[in-house]
Formats: sequence, structure tokens, C-alpha cells
Amino acid sequence: MTNFMKFTLSQIKYLICLYRLSANGCGVKNIELANALGLSKPSVHYMLKSLTDLGMVEQEAFGLAHLTDDGCVMAQKYAFCYVVIERKITELCGNGAASENAICGMLADMPPETINNLYDSRSI
Repeated sequence: MTNFMKFTLSQIKYLICLYRLSANGCGVKNIELANALGLSKPSVHYMLKSLTDLGMVEQEAFGLAHLTDDGCVMAQKYAFCYVVIERKITELCGNGAASENAICGMLADMPPETINNLYDSRSI
């Protein structure tokens, strides 16, 4: 992947969730993703189609969703940056859905170079 793509808050949430749920190397069922995100299966289906069109996800017909190599790289970067920001937000605001939305919103607004620099400085 040569270019860093900009993602929306929702796309970032999905990428991070897919990354975490597929940590064992298996794919993720739509219902698993829907339950983890607290969303409906149709919403998950629509977003997975969008992420598939962006080359971040591959999905078997009526089957499991898998991050592509590029999707895995992006999800890994966002998941790492999420944890770094989460530490600070939790110190200030506590933990919860509001914090999750704030963190993903911040990530969505950050320039790609900032995400790459933060990820590349994993000594934090």
C-alpha cells in the first residue's frame, strides 16, 4: 500500500473491531461484528461492502469477512493509535462509548502522516 487512505469514524471503528475479532486468524461473521459494535446486520453488511470496495476487506458470499493485507496494515495502525489516545482520554474523561467516539473521530480527522508517525514511534 503506497498511499494512506482517509477513513471515516465509522470505517475506523469497523477496521479496529475486525482486527480485534480476527486476531486468531479466522474470519468474522457479520453477526459477530454486529454484536460487537451494537449494530444491525444490515448496517454491518453495508459497511463491509464499502470496505470491500476500498480493498480493505474480502468477504465470502454469505460467509466470513477477512481483512486484506492492506486492511490489516491499516487496522493495525489505527488499533495502535487508538490505544495511545485511549490512555489519555480515559485519564481525562473516563471510559465508555463517548470516549470511543471521540477517539475514532480524532483518528478520522488526523492527517495520514500523523497516524504513520504515531504508529512508527511505537515506543510510547
